[in-house]
Amino acid sequence: MSETKGSLGFYIIVLIVGAVIGTVLGEVIGSLIPKEGIIHDFFVTGATLGITKPLEVDLKFFTFTIGLTVKLTISSVIGILLAAAIMRKV
Repeated sequence: MSETKGSLGFYIIVLIVGAVIGTVLGEVIGSLIPKEGIIHDFFVTGATLGITKPLEVDLKFFTFTIGLTVKLTISSVIGILLAAAIMRKV
């Protein structure tokens, strides 16, 4: 069990799950709060990191598109920290 807990895959899963939970909670809170307030912007607005225009590779017999974008908000960071704290206790 401790070998699984220390693996890189485990930490990546905790990171993704925490980000998803935090983002969902931020969107729910953002939809309940009036859109003109600073609190709404605090939970919903964030930085978008990654490739904004996907890279398309056409090999004539095979075409694929590569792209990755991550939106980092305060609520997603809080979710990641919460997931890490919970997984540390488990």
